[in-house]
Amino acid sequence: MNVFVESLPELIGALGSAGAVGIVVWCARRWRRSRDRPDPAVLEQRARSELVTDYQTVRRYTLLGTTGRDGGPIQVISTRPVGTFLIWPVGRQQERFELTDVRLYDGTFAAEPVDRYETVR
Repeated sequence: MNVFVESLPELIGALGSAGAVGIVVWCARRWRRSRDRPDPAVLEQRARSELVTDYQTVRRYTLLGTTGRDGGPIQVISTRPVGTFLIWPVGRQQERFELTDVRLYDGTFAAEPVDRYETVR
């Protein structure tokens, strides 16, 4: 028992020095991370500019001359560029629509019908 009591100060000293070294290392890492991290305002502005460019390519189109089950116009969301053709089933037929950059009164863009053709069943 005498050996344990005599070695207790050395054990406490070792634990204290290990704790002090751990605190110094933790502070150094935290300081380095805060120094390398960009300003939050810059990050927010960068994220907003990326979102704006992404959302500018997403458009909602109204398929002209079509109605859904509720009697309202059919609207489609697309990321395709203007001039792309979209095939949409209308009853037993399929109709081809051209995506345009013409903005309608409700804020959507017009998808004009080009032609219809029968589906083979």
